Amino acid sequence: MITQQKKSLSCPENFSNPLVLEEWDGKIYYRKGYREVLSGAKTVEQIMGSSSLQAEIISYILQVILRSVDLRKYRVHTSEPGIHISKQVNMAGDILVYDKSVLTPEKISRKYADVPPKVVIEVDISVEAEGITEMGYVFQKSERLIEFGCERVIWVLTEIQKVVVFTPGAEAEILSWHSDVTVLHNMSFNIGTYLDAEGISL
Repeated sequence: MITQQKKSLSCPENFSNPLVLEEWDGKIYYRKGYREVLSGAKTVEQIMGSSSLQAEIISYILQVILRSVDLRKYRVHTSEPGIHISKQVNMAGDILVYDKSVLTPEKISRKYADVPPKVVIEVDISVEAEGITEMGYVFQKSERLIEFGCERVIWVLTEIQKVVVFTPGAEAEILSWHSDVTVLHNMSFNIGTYLDAEGISL
């Protein structure tokens, strides 16, 4: 993973550098493709977006959640929302599901949310990897989120067509592409079945 020892940030919950995605364990984690931006080969905008496959999967999972979730009890956030765990410990996710009793109205502001989501869903890894495997990053980040109070962290990994699920007090569960993956209660999604039904082949 590409990392840099932490420099002082005047507002850790709101990064001013668009190349920085996360910071934790005293390190800064850069977006995939940041080297190309620094070399002038790409613009920041070119590395910020999702692939069409990632966007399709995120859209599908959101539809599953929004069709079933009780919005009187839960908030569903997307568009790479940030999570402020503690001083100089900031993460992000693709889809976050919050209990409204935890993320109360007064906690919603222009800064990152500083309370744990009930569920974090990630579609692929958005940081450069160096010095650690990408799966090492997945495990370390998920463990920190579970320690913070998240009840479920789900990774959809398109390159290997697997889904990895982390829950408190249990070993990580690696599921096949065509498995039913529980989000909340009886709510689940199945990436492989959905893509097959849509005629999307990888």
